[in-house]
Amino acid sequence: MTRDAEPGTSEEIWGLVDPDRTKKMRRDAIEDGELIEITRMGKDIGIRYPLAVSARAAERLVPFPNIPQDTVTENLWDTLHAFREKALSTAAPELLFSVSLYQNGLVPTLTFKATVSAGDEGEPVITIMTPEENWEEIGGSVPPSAIPAGHPLLTVEEVARMLKFSPRRIRTFIRDERIPAVKCGGSWRVRRSDIERIITDGF
Repeated sequence: MTRDAEPGTSEEIWGLVDPDRTKKMRRDAIEDGELIEITRMGKDIGIRYPLAVSARAAERLVPFPNIPQDTVTENLWDTLHAFREKALSTAAPELLFSVSLYQNGLVPTLTFKATVSAGDEGEPVITIMTPEENWEEIGGSVPPSAIPAGHPLLTVEEVARMLKFSPRRIRTFIRDERIPAVKCGGSWRVRRSDIERIITDGF
């Protein structure tokens, strides 16, 4: 029985829950593109925990669209090696490390933050991110107080019903910025007025 459903309801019978009312999971962040999983690369240099890099950190690793793929891969390897070297001398669950990366003829030194924390099942996982990020805010989460008043907010499920798309398709529209949305408590919320505009005028 799910904790979100009343006994005897269709939700309880079929095991259905509103994905936007459940806890934000690491796998959701990976699916939403907020985290990029690089566990296999990590294992190749001796990092045995699941490993991911935030989308914002990835943007700093690859700031130009025309960087060759070989350079992208080399920058990621250099970043992982710099992290591993720092981690070897750090017993704390959070650290800052710096790495010099080749970017279109420039070699800037960038600083990243790495944390080891509990994953979806309580297992240790490592996240590499920008220094200003933390796990709760990855993906641009904002507190409810930051949402303008007077704009009723809809869940992804509600938007899907209004637009007659699947929730997965709505999340894709949000990631592609075709539907304006904000993160609230780890879940996407969309202003009703924006959906009414889309219904009237289209995307």
